[in-house]
Amino acid sequence: LFNNDCEEVFKIQWPTCAERRSFFEDLVMKQAAEPPPSKNNSARQPLEVLPLAPPPKPRQLTEEEIKQLEEQEEDTLRELRIYLRDVTHRLVIDRRFRAFTKPVDPEEVPDYNTVIKQPMDLSTVLSKIDMHQYPTARDFLKDIDLICSNALEYNPVKDPGDRLLRHRACALRDTAYSIVREEMDKDFEQRCQEIKESRKQRGSDCASSYFSVMPKEDSVPGSTKTDPKCNEKLQMPAGPVDASTPWSKGKLCFTQNIVGKVLKVLKL
Repeated sequence: LFNNDCEEVFKIQWPTCAERRSFFEDLVMKQAAEPPPSKNNSARQPLEVLPLAPPPKPRQLTEEEIKQLEEQEEDTLRELRIYLRDVTHRLVIDRRFRAFTKPVDPEEVPDYNTVIKQPMDLSTVLSKIDMHQYPTARDFLKDIDLICSNALEYNPVKDPGDRLLRHRACALRDTAYSIVREEMDKDFEQRCQEIKESRKQRGSDCASSYFSVMPKEDSVPGSTKTDPKCNEKLQMPAGPVDASTPWSKGKLCFTQNIVGKVLKVLKL
């Protein structure tokens, strides 16, 4: 293929180590080891630290959506009130807790209101349930704690009667907590807590939306004007009906009204 006479063949010697190093050093050690030059010079500059963007504002609900939401919330809170009435009823009919069913008579215990700044009893608890003042079971148990703490504060250990009353006050608290913790689903209580927070953010009061407080006769003499809507709700008949608390698959199932039976026991 190649003619030596025409000088088409060129003979070379094998390269030495120094020659090979000199040939590849610039290519391998310098050019190949360095990153390629960036076409965008801004990539080498440090990025500006920007503040966190505020969370997006919640979408404003329409009047129809708000009405539907309130109806769903009221359905849940109605189940809660039915359950709390049932729990209170079971506490009222228990003879051990008879001393805590009605307010303390100031004529029998003149200094009670001086010692106890926030009286509480089971009949007042029932009234607060009717007035939608317990959006969660936790709020209900706070008043049960108040009944117990008032009894312990006013009745120091002096005689066997005081010891018995203190024992029954502690038993009342433990019984109420045991009933609620054993029967109420945690998801249901969490839902009630979410409703409470949601209404607080919306500025909606759980009680004022459904009831208007009637003026006291002794504080406003001769006052007979009341809200007609309130009268319709407050004049509902309350006949004695058996109460039960069926429990099925972790859900509350309450069907009976027990207000009349509780009021009948309170009159005894």
